[in-house]
This record gives sequence, structure tokens and C-alpha cells, in this order.
Amino acid sequence: MSSDDEESVTEPIRVLFVDDEERLVEFAARFLEDLREAFVVVTETSAEAALDRLDREGAPDCIVSDYRMPGIDGLEFLETVREEHSKVPFVLSTGKGSEEVASEAISAGVTDYLRKDTGTDQYAVLANRIENAVAQRRAERALAERERRLAAQRDELATLDRINAVIQGIIRNLVAAATREEIEHTICERLAASELYEFAWIAERGTGGDLAIRTGAGIDDTDDVHVATDGGAVAEPAERALETGGVQVLEATDGSIAEEHEAATDHEHRSAAAIPLSYENVVYGVLAVYSTRRDAFSEREQSGFAVLGEIAGFAINAAQNMQLLLSDTAVALELHVPDGSAFATNLTERLDCQYSLDGVVPGADGTLLQYVVVDGVAPDRVLDVADESDLVAEARLVTEREAGGVFELAITDSPVSTLVEVGGTVQEFTAEDGEARVVAEIATDADVRTVVDAFEAAYPGAELLSKRTVELPLRTEGTFRQSLDERLTQKQRSALRAAYFAGYYDWPRDSTAEQVASSMGITSPTLHNHLRKAQRELAAAFLENDPDA
Repeated sequence: MSSDDEESVTEPIRVLFVDDEERLVEFAARFLEDLREAFVVVTETSAEAALDRLDREGAPDCIVSDYRMPGIDGLEFLETVREEHSKVPFVLSTGKGSEEVASEAISAGVTDYLRKDTGTDQYAVLANRIENAVAQRRAERALAERERRLAAQRDELATLDRINAVIQGIIRNLVAAATREEIEHTICERLAASELYEFAWIAERGTGGDLAIRTGAGIDDTDDVHVATDGGAVAEPAERALETGGVQVLEATDGSIAEEHEAATDHEHRSAAAIPLSYENVVYGVLAVYSTRRDAFSEREQSGFAVLGEIAGFAINAAQNMQLLLSDTAVALELHVPDGSAFATNLTERLDCQYSLDGVVPGADGTLLQYVVVDGVAPDRVLDVADESDLVAEARLVTEREAGGVFELAITDSPVSTLVEVGGTVQEFTAEDGEARVVAEIATDADVRTVVDAFEAAYPGAELLSKRTVELPLRTEGTFRQSLDERLTQKQRSALRAAYFAGYYDWPRDSTAEQVASSMGITSPTLHNHLRKAQRELAAAFLENDPDA
């Protein structure tokens, strides 16, 4: 016997026993309960009273009724029950056997037919009939429920396939989007154009703290878009999505969202979801999607939208970085970092030294290699503090100076990495006396509030000191060559050209250093000295003012 069958037998079996003979029905109820511990038997002495009980309490697991009763007899009672409860097991008993009564009972949907007897053995037979009928009904219900779940799962999988196709199509389209506006417009338009969703909008945090609409699709009346964000039903989930960085879902319990929330749109949307558009620790905005399907946003569907939100956030970040590279202007933000909340502030507070960022290179495992100059303290003390810090994965001394040095620090979390994650280019980062100042440039179309909010969330107490538009240096091939030419001496330039044209930089080399040096009439060490200095100037010219540096 399966676990479902065992459960169906051992759980309580509620029986309604109906017979116009009061003493008999009470005796039968006690006897049946004694025979089966699972039986819970209630009695009525008329079909009318039994129907009233059914109206009040609903159907039991089984009904046992006498055939001959005054007023409504057993057959009429059976027919009435079947109008509301077509599947509940019904056992009809009668004092005299009649093929005509049995035939009518079968036509009316009786489960079993039992002839009354004078002894108590009949109750053992009746108990078996009740138990078998209930077990069969429960098995049928369990099978129907399993089939329903399987059908629902098949429907959900088919829907998920369609949803994934929509999301994958959006992601493919995002590759061609060059600006944040194009990215957001593409997402809303593709979602609203699908058969799965009716309406979509994207909003961000406005200057006053409320949701500010950026774009929408799926509704002709643009006023409805603003109503949706201004106290509408989805405004609260959208706020939570911005705050928590997780997908939020709103389901109508009955009817449509509009019927349950006066501020919602008039459209028959039954489900809605709010998805944060985020990259790293920055939430750029929130996407709200509406559907006429009830329970439209299952856990799997939410997972798909979470991925879309992350990819959209990445695309927005990349678009803003590209905008910064191609633009001739940027927005420079000057930020103050309070005491001890970063490694640099903690170091300068403990050792009474000065800290200055020289350059940044992406490292392994999500770290940033920061090359910093620390003045006013012995290098070994800096390395000791770095070794104690949870924020520093590795630290080494690059160059020792009279009172300090240049260090390479693999830092897992810092004001620099926070600004890089939001698409900023850090131009300055200095720290002294436990406080730091950082200057970063962001694209002109980047949302300053989003950047500052992300920074303040990472470093509570931080504040924006200033914001200004700055001109970016024009870097062309001609200006680069001119800058490099000004850096090189005549000997360095000659050594670099001779080595290049002689194939010294090819692999395998066409000429050795000794051959190049001999051709120039100098010694090999002298050539190496000229080449090393020239290569240093070449790297400096290339990396200066480089956003990635």
C-alpha cells in the first residue's frame, strides 16, 4: 500500500449517519466508532436535518442513509446531495431488498447499496464498505491533485520557456543599446509587446526621494504611468525593490490590482513585479512589470527577472563608462570619507601618516590593486597594519623611501572600488588624520543621486562636498605622439627606433640586444638603459589620464 493510501486510511473519517429510528442510529454510531478508531460519526433522524447540517458544515467523508424515511426518503436525499456534492461516498441501506430501488439508486449515483440485517455483523460489513469507499475517493482525489499539479507544472514550464525567450531577446537587444535611455526603452517596449505582459515602466529615485518615472510602454495614456508611481499599488513594492535590491511581487487577492488599490491604473492587471536594475552595489532604478495572469510571477520567473535586472544594471554601467570615454566633459564629484571607515582612514589615524593613491589595476577575486604612496611612517609599520586589516588581501612594499614608501595593496573594499563599481573614474584619493577626500569623474548623463546614495550606503557619514562639470583632455593619436616625443631624449628615441626596426621586439627576436647595440656603436648595457627609460616614458604617456588607471 502506498504512503498516500496509508494516510487516507489512518486519518479521521467523518461519517454522517441518517435514519429516522433514533435509538438505532445512536447505537449504530457508537458501534461503528468502536469498530474503527478513525471513524467520527454524527447522526441525524431526517433527511431535512441532514441537508441542513450539510449546508452548515459541508460534506463529510461518507454519508450513510436509510431508504425508508418519512418526508424525504433515502433516494430523494441521495438525489439532492448529488446536486451539490457529486463525489462524496453515499451508502444507501434498506430493510427490504428491491431491484427497482437498487437500480434507481445506481442511476442517482449511489456509491454502495446495503441491506439491513438484525444482528451486529451488518455493522462490520458497513464499516468495511465505508472504509473502502472513502479510501477510493481519497485515492481519486490524490490522483486528480497529482494530475492537476503535473498539468500546472507543464503549463508553468511552457510559460517559463516563453518568458526566457522574451528575456533572452531583450538581452540580445541590449548589446546594441548605446545609452541608458536606449537600454530602458528597449526593456519596456519588448516586455509590453510580448503576450505575457501588458505594461512596464522604469523609475528612479527623484530629488525629493519619491519615484521619478524615466520611461514606460504598454499604456497609451502617459498620465497612468505617473499615477502608477505616485502612490499607486506598485509604488510600495518598487520602493522596497530599490531599498533591498531584491525582486518584489504584488498579487491581487480577488479581482484586479486596480479594484483593490484606488491609486492603481484602471487596467485589469492581476499581478505585478518590481525588479531592481543593479550592478555590484548600485541600484540604478526599478523596473515594474504588470500582467493579467494571476500568480504570474513564480519563483522561477522572479529568478529570470532578477538576472534581467542585473544584466540591465551592467549594461547601464557599461554605457555610462563608454559615455565617459567618448565625451569631452564629465561631472567631477568631491566626496568626504569620515573617520576609520576605510583602510586608508584607519591607517592614517593609527600611524599619523599621509596616504595618496597613485594608480589602480583590477586584481584577482574581485580585488583592486591600488598603488599608493604613504609618507611619514616606516614601511614595516604600514605592512603590519595591512596584515591586520580584513580589507587588505595582500600587501607588499614596492619602493622604500626615507620616511615611507610606495605600496601595492590588494584591497577588497574601499571608497575607490565603490566609485569604480558605479562607473566613476577616481582622479584623486588622499587620506590624513583619519579622514579621506576622493575626487571621481562620472558621465554627464549618470545619475549623481544614485552614485552618492551608493557611496553613502557603503560609507555612512560620507558627504558630497562639491559637484562640477569639467573639461576632459582631448586625446588623439597626434597629441599622444607629441606627448611621447616631448618625454624622450634623442638617444632614447634612437635606441627605441633601432630596436623596433631591427626586430628586437618580435618573437622570436630577429636581432639580439648585442647586435642592435653594435649597430649603434654603443655597449649592450647602455642600450638596455636607453630602452628601459624609453619604455618607461612610453607607458607613462599611455597611462596618464587613462580612466582605467
